[in-house]
Parts: sequence; C-alpha cells; structure tokens
Amino acid sequence: MTDIEVFARVALGFVDEVRSVEPFGQGLINETALVTASTGDCVLQRINTDVFTDPDAVMRNIIVVHRHLDGRLVPEPLRTHNGQWLVRDASGAWRAWRRVPEAEPLRSISLDSARAAGELLGRFHTALADLDPTSVVETLPRFHDPRRRLDALRATVAADPCDRAASARDEIDAVLQAVALVERVDDVQARVPRRVAHNDAKLDNVLFRASHAVCLVDLDTLMPGAWFWDVGDLVRTAGTYAEEDDPRASIDPQLYNAVLDGYRRQAAGVLDASERDAVDSAGASVTFEQAVRFLTDWVAGDVYYRTTRPDQNLDRARAQLRLLESMPGTVPYS
Repeated sequence: MTDIEVFARVALGFVDEVRSVEPFGQGLINETALVTASTGDCVLQRINTDVFTDPDAVMRNIIVVHRHLDGRLVPEPLRTHNGQWLVRDASGAWRAWRRVPEAEPLRSISLDSARAAGELLGRFHTALADLDPTSVVETLPRFHDPRRRLDALRATVAADPCDRAASARDEIDAVLQAVALVERVDDVQARVPRRVAHNDAKLDNVLFRASHAVCLVDLDTLMPGAWFWDVGDLVRTAGTYAEEDDPRASIDPQLYNAVLDGYRRQAAGVLDASERDAVDSAGASVTFEQAVRFLTDWVAGDVYYRTTRPDQNLDRARAQLRLLESMPGTVPYS
C-alpha cells in the first residue's frame, strides 16, 4: 500500500467519501496531506511518535488552546467518527483539522506579508495572555534550551556515527564557542514569565490569504514556554528572502523590522518589561539554537529532520550561521 493509499484509508476515520489526497506543506517532522472529501477539505497528519511520544497529550493541549481562542487564529481540529481526536492503528497516530478556506502557506515573502505575520503572532499571544500555562503540559521537555542542544551536539560529535564531524569542523567549533550567546539566553529565559506558546512559529506555520495572515498551524508544540522563542522563530524565517537551506542567507533589515513592528503593534499591551527586552535578541537566540539542531542532525546521519538531498542539514546549519552573522541582537560568540 502506498503512502497516499494509507492516508486515504486513515482519512475515512475522520471524513466520508475521500475524493483525493495529495502531499501538503513543508514540515520536516510529521507527514501531512490535504484530503478532499464529500464533507469538505481537511488536513491529515501522521504524528511522528519518535518525537511526540504522547500524542494524546499533544491533542489535549491543542484542544485547550482552541477552546480558549473560541476557534480564532488556529484551525478547527476534527473528531473521528467515534468521537476521538486521534486515529491509532498499525500505521501510526493520526490527527486531522478542517482546512482553513482559501488559506495556504506563503509562496514568497514581502514587507506586507512579513508585517502581517508579525501582527498575527501578536494577536495570538494577546489572546493567550490570560490562559494559565499550567492548563497545558510540557510534551517536549526543555525544547528551547541552547545549552542542552550544545550538550547533544558534543555527544554526537564524540560518537561521530557517520564519520561526518571532520567535514564540519569549522561550523562545530563556531557553535561550541558561543559562550556569551548561550549565557545571555539563559539570563533571558530566567527573567521572562512562563506563558502558553506555539514554540514553532516559523513562517511555514502561518497561513495566508494573499498577504493577509489568517492563522497559525502545526500546533503540536503548543505548551508552556516563553514568547520570545515564537518571535525569534518568525523573524528567523520571515526576515530573509533566502530558503532555509541556502548557505548564502542573510537577514533583510526591512523584513526583519516589518515582522517586529507588526508584532509589537498587536502585543504591546500584554508584554512585560522583560519580554519587551527579550524581543530585541529573540531572532539571534532561535537562529543559534536552530543552527545547533541542524548541525547535530547532520553529524548523527539525518535521523530527525527529513531531507530531500545529501548534505541538506549541513547546508541548513550553515544558512542559520550566516543568518546569525547578520541578525540584529547577536552578541560575539566568545
């Protein structure tokens, strides 16, 4: 049975009369398809249970947030025909949500769409400001933690399972020497309040109608955290015209400022002083952490992020390091 046939079979647990199934989105962790059905289009996703080991907890977090938002700013989750939020079978754990009408990932960034994405994130945080972070659980402990990510890189380089470390020695040395940056992130993390956050608010996870940002998707990482990680992920991905695996990447100051201007316009009323300060260095914090994660996965043999070509994770890491060099708020590595 092909992947498309598996998706079509599983989709019948959520909808009636599947008419078509096609791959959907650019996600690097879960597998996602767009399903056209007699009862309307939906997005079906096979959850990567190697990463998200408790899919039920993931769905409980999503439902808590969806209900708190009254269905605004996020897509509507779909129940199965027997009233559950997941289909489980030998092929995995599956979830679905109703497709947001006429909304899709952005094809190319512009100043208007960068500002709109920032505004959407600001509205999202504003709407979640009164949601108690203890109402959701931490499904990925220490998810945003550059110090932990560096420890993982050190261990992977020491093991060097694919004999790759020597080929990336310059990149490995650069991130392992980033003492000042890691210490600053630790300080910021200790000062900002704990919030309910998206935790993966990159541009690919924002749906648009034309240049209007409609909603945030890929909600598997909804859990307690700090809002500056969301802001940083958005400026990391919406503040450049380059693809995520383009080693020539650099931050465009106009795009970068458009994202932050839009965000501040919408979220200013709910940010405390520590969060307002954290926004200025958020992009550098996330970009560094993502460089470490891509580099670790490349040395490990591409076991976490899906790739479409050799050395793609290494190029992703190099792209993040180039972005970091041009990112406002970056401090010297050592």
